[in-house]
Amino acid sequence: MELIHIVTADEAGLTLHQLLRGPMALSGRQTRNAKAQGAVTVDAAPFFSNQKVVQGMVVRVALDGYDAPDSQTPHASASGLEIVCEDDALLAVFKPALLQCHPSPSAPRGSDTLENRVHAYLGQPAHPVHRLDSETTGIVLFAKLPYAQAHLQQQMQSGLFAKEYEAWVWGCPEPCEGEIDAPIAREHPDSFTRIVSPDGQHAVSRYKVLERRALPDGEMVSHIRLSPVTGRTHQLRVHMAHIGCPLLGDARYHTAASRSASEKLGLSYHQLCAVSLSFTHPVTGNRLALSHPAVFSFDPACAGFFL
Repeated sequence: MELIHIVTADEAGLTLHQLLRGPMALSGRQTRNAKAQGAVTVDAAPFFSNQKVVQGMVVRVALDGYDAPDSQTPHASASGLEIVCEDDALLAVFKPALLQCHPSPSAPRGSDTLENRVHAYLGQPAHPVHRLDSETTGIVLFAKLPYAQAHLQQQMQSGLFAKEYEAWVWGCPEPCEGEIDAPIAREHPDSFTRIVSPDGQHAVSRYKVLERRALPDGEMVSHIRLSPVTGRTHQLRVHMAHIGCPLLGDARYHTAASRSASEKLGLSYHQLCAVSLSFTHPVTGNRLALSHPAVFSFDPACAGFFL
């Protein structure tokens, strides 16, 4: 795939190297590799790195893909892979519950993971730009090119990559729309469980109640939309538990009441779904918004709820 850039008036006078590393956002390694491979042209001709560019010049860079692994993982299969959006640089897929995004200690290499399914579908490597917990359903974005992955991760660090989730929680958040600003830390240095702690990392989440319903015994539950402003591990789950409204089905961050309600509903994992992503396409520069209806493990209309 080619990255095409037309030099603007503000960029005129930069050297080719400065243009590649600055406005065109190539990493140092990508810049070195492109030059070494002769993959950079200016107005369809070779161009020295220290030469200055002029407004209107067309700079083209042939982007490398990922190196292929030594062998295909034995369990890789594209079976059940739901495509949300695809082009030459990106692939967005819907992850079902109880599937790991990529190999990890709990899903050793060779296991069935979303990354391996994507690899089988494409016939070539691709890497997730972000991840979801095994139990969480929703959209996961994969980069087909190292350049695209690096560019999107920069957007995540600068707050230009936006994600939204929907969830079912125990209780009713008050007020019905708000922001949770509470730092998150590990419960213990070697623990995977997170807690709200003044010594933790800055963490901010926004929520909005979409609907409230009652169980037959009168307990209230809420369907909410969540927007993480920061990206801490288990952030949404920890924040909702912190305000007294744990996710239904969450076996790690729960109260006795939320666990009881989850058992009554037959929920064996937390009810959280990544429903939308918004970001700037790393190659075209266009703003993209991807969405998918929320998927939970139960149907609220048939689960004994009362309006």
